[in-house]
Amino acid sequence: MPAELGADVLDDWTARFVAQFAAPRAQRLTLERDGWTKHVVIDVAAATWAVLFQDGARWVVRQGGPARLWGEITERLARWRADGRPSADRMRLHVGPGGQNLTWV
Repeated sequence: MPAELGADVLDDWTARFVAQFAAPRAQRLTLERDGWTKHVVIDVAAATWAVLFQDGARWVVRQGGPARLWGEITERLARWRADGRPSADRMRLHVGPGGQNLTWV
């Protein structure tokens, strides 16, 4: 399925930081195979994964598991982008009994 955002969005440090809060236990890796570069985001504990690759000029995503991992990351990054891509010094991390929450001003 076409991806709204490609894996290249994670080349930006701040975007990667924001994405990590959408999927805090996820790991990212890149695989080269048969002339294709595949970007894998996987949360082993949640048994959830996403694989992204470029097909010409568009990005394609395949996801599996109980959650849509790349969808959750895309949602969080879309909000960050809509708010003007605030830098890390404008972000606040709130930690409490309910978990962690990242906000920005």
